[in-house]
Amino acid sequence: MTPVSAGTRAAERERAAETSGATTTLTLRQVAARGGPDALDRLLALAQVPYTLDELQDQSRWVGYDTRIRLFEAATVVLDDPRCTFDMGREAIRSGLAHSLVLLLRALGSPAQVYRQLHRSVPKFSTTSTMEVLESGATTAVLRYRLHDGYAHSRLDCLYTQGLVGCVPEIFGLPSARVEHDECQSDGYPACVYRLTWDRRRSWWRALRESPVEPELLALRGQLEELQSAATDLVRTEDLGALLHRITERAAAAVLAPAYLLALHDPEGGEPLVHSRGLPPGSVDALARRLLAGDPLGDNAVVVEIASSRHVHGRLAALHPAGQQGPADESTLLSAYAGHAAAALDLLTALEDSRRGESRSTALLSLARDVRSATEQDAVARVIPDAVVRIVGSDASTVFTWDASAGRLRPLLSAGLTAAEEDFMAASVLEPQTCPELTAILTRQEATLLRLESVHPTVRHLLEGLDLTQTMVTPLLVGGEFFGVVTAAWRAASTPKAFEEPLARLSGVAEFASTAMQNARLLATVRHQSLHDSLTGLPNRVLLAQRLEQAVRSPGAGGTVALLFCDLDRFKQVNDVLGHAAGDELLRQAAARLRAVVGAGDVVARLSGDEFAVLLPDVPSARAAQDVAEAVVARLATPFRVDGLDLRVTTSVGVAVRTGANGTGPDDLLRAADGAMYVAKQRGRNQVAVADGAEPAPCAASGALSQPTFAADLRDAVANGELRLHFQRLVDLTDADPQDPTAVRTIGAEALLRWQHPELGLLPPAAFLSLAEETDVIVELDLWAVRQACAALARWDECGGHSGHAPLHIAVNASARTLCDPRLEQTVRQSLGEASLDPQRLYLEVVESRSLVDLPNVVDRLSGLRRLGVRVSLDDFGTGYSTLSWLQRLPVDQIKLDRSFTSGITEDAKSSALARGVIALARELDLEVVAEGVETPAQLAALRDAGFTRAQGYLWGKPAPDPYQPPAADLLPALPADTAPGPAARAAGRR
Repeated sequence: MTPVSAGTRAAERERAAETSGATTTLTLRQVAARGGPDALDRLLALAQVPYTLDELQDQSRWVGYDTRIRLFEAATVVLDDPRCTFDMGREAIRSGLAHSLVLLLRALGSPAQVYRQLHRSVPKFSTTSTMEVLESGATTAVLRYRLHDGYAHSRLDCLYTQGLVGCVPEIFGLPSARVEHDECQSDGYPACVYRLTWDRRRSWWRALRESPVEPELLALRGQLEELQSAATDLVRTEDLGALLHRITERAAAAVLAPAYLLALHDPEGGEPLVHSRGLPPGSVDALARRLLAGDPLGDNAVVVEIASSRHVHGRLAALHPAGQQGPADESTLLSAYAGHAAAALDLLTALEDSRRGESRSTALLSLARDVRSATEQDAVARVIPDAVVRIVGSDASTVFTWDASAGRLRPLLSAGLTAAEEDFMAASVLEPQTCPELTAILTRQEATLLRLESVHPTVRHLLEGLDLTQTMVTPLLVGGEFFGVVTAAWRAASTPKAFEEPLARLSGVAEFASTAMQNARLLATVRHQSLHDSLTGLPNRVLLAQRLEQAVRSPGAGGTVALLFCDLDRFKQVNDVLGHAAGDELLRQAAARLRAVVGAGDVVARLSGDEFAVLLPDVPSARAAQDVAEAVVARLATPFRVDGLDLRVTTSVGVAVRTGANGTGPDDLLRAADGAMYVAKQRGRNQVAVADGAEPAPCAASGALSQPTFAADLRDAVANGELRLHFQRLVDLTDADPQDPTAVRTIGAEALLRWQHPELGLLPPAAFLSLAEETDVIVELDLWAVRQACAALARWDECGGHSGHAPLHIAVNASARTLCDPRLEQTVRQSLGEASLDPQRLYLEVVESRSLVDLPNVVDRLSGLRRLGVRVSLDDFGTGYSTLSWLQRLPVDQIKLDRSFTSGITEDAKSSALARGVIALARELDLEVVAEGVETPAQLAALRDAGFTRAQGYLWGKPAPDPYQPPAADLLPALPADTAPGPAARAAGRR
């Protein structure tokens, strides 16, 4: 490397506010980790930078751009890796760099939102470059990163930036983004352009095994540790000047910025106390005056007050370069740090006043150590009484906690009392209605002095029983909420002449204890968040795994453990159509329903997305577990009320059971329940499937193929020519012969999809359509069906399929996703044109129960198709959503009465009456009506009596291949009428 002169190094120190200490710290960590014990010495020797190792390891210290580049160059030599800076950037999240920044970015909610705001985070690392977001999508982004004029571009810096921006998805527990870099400023381009792609999600099972704690939780813990360390560091400082220096020095624990400014009011009324870091000396005084006056410092400044409940000390500002802003919500983190600084200043004031007693200083430091080691609010409160006695100099002290439910103060712990006095105190309860002094404390939340001669009789009785004459009471506030009070009390012989100093000390201790209890509450929140889902409040996959392992290791009295794996059917459609806010609300409602189904000892957990699990640690039998699963299916089948809509989102449940010591472990139970859930989906959704032992029952639809393999085969089915159309006749009942019900005229057919799987043979729609909708293949299948159905209808015309009667028509099913796809209208137009068909001969069937989630969009699409002349049919009429409402709002030409009405028309008077009502309604609305599911002559006769003129069903034959395409030979009107099949066959024949 080129030698660097002393003058150059001195100039670099002058340009110090160009590169964040976070970058230098990360570089040193990586070199030390990969290069061995002497790697850092070699690095500094090669780089020849004007800083010591300790200075470069200080995240709050900024250095010059040239220093950064020389450290990068030296690192490539020491590590013998020309791309090591890319790895440094990529390791930023995992190394625990900049916890506060991770929290701010994680709060944005997704990698896409982070990349849209990423340019605001660049000042956290460098002031020599500018970033622009050129494009941003759900899983892609294009960033433009330009080094300012006057600086020599370095490919090493470019590699570091690529690694840094690529690690953003890791904040959300996803793999790093893939970075394409075709335009580099080093090659003469105006700027570097990075094209990033990342995955939307990863398998919950892999996340469970590989990352039990998310980056957000690690960052929360790291941030709390840094703030606690900073707080301890501050309270250990016993000199005011040193404390001001440390406040600005440790501000980087909350917010990374090139410069900080601290301005405090002088307690004695003199000139403000000012301390700065990273600012030109000539600008400090003017900025400090503006800061204390409350004047705006610009959009690049994050300003917070350093104030406690009893004193406003001044203000602290984190300053970014002019024209640049940091991420939103930085003021929250800086305010948390300012609270520690204010507490430290309060304590220092109290400490300065109590210098006469060395024991008091020792007690204060001991309090800081004890408080830091306490992880629960009550644990913090328990160290306070002894500290108050030593620091304030009182005879006794007690911490009372507020019982909000009962509306009273209860003693928690005391110091300086005899055993008998402690028993007397423990039996005491203070209530606002019998203690006016307590009411005043609750109202004003200020420190109060209680004198024996002037207090309410209730309080006088307490003080006399403890032999106390004077008591100071100050509130304990945790996060702005009233936690309780701490007292300092004296007996008659030791009552101080003045209470100003003792009151200041007591308030300082209370302020510091309140801050410590707030930290303890945050830690408790972190622990809760690490084990619970933030959206629903349910246990997450980590806690479920722990409870499942406990249940398997120590089963209940019955010895049977069951796990239910629940997946909401077609939940993705709700997110895609109505938005994630509606999806989140639906998930919250689903979680509440699941809680209502299970017992008190059972566990309901949200695994990820739309997947839930129910652990039954002590269930009487496998049948009882299946009963719970069926109750879950029934409970979730009721429509959800979201944004004024009734949404029917069903669930598929897989059940796995472990009875006794059968060798089934937690992992086996999870896999078995997961596999059984997929069986339930492939069988048609909205049902329960039970695994056989530790393995799920084989799926009738997919045989021995795994779920991923089956999905991959389905994606290739169109390209490989494996799809088939079977056709079911639609007949005219007008001239039907009562003596020969099959002697009817065919007026059209419904095209039904089949899949000729190379290994499993011919599969019915129930075996693969649900999977097609989950994997977004359904649109390709529907568009293929439209093209093939039109081509088939053209062949029938050429072969005289209508036998001299009016031309036949063809009906094709269309899913909701297909109806919203812009390619549908183009495909219909092209297919009709190629087949030379009248558009009115094509019917598109909309299934009422699942195609109408996004009504406005569906109406627009259907209206456009009707303008082409295509007819629209509402299938399964009488089921699903608000039927009459849809008839009023949808552009419909035909309704198809659901088979459930047809099946009961000969036995149920209500079904017959409803059928007649449908006919009357259709005539008024000028709609065609088709009766579905006709299987017996008696049903046919009843339908004719009710006024039906069109029907379809197994009475006239099962769906069959195209009769004009080899090897079929019969004409469509002559297709034989097969014997009415059983329920399984009927289900397979429907789409």
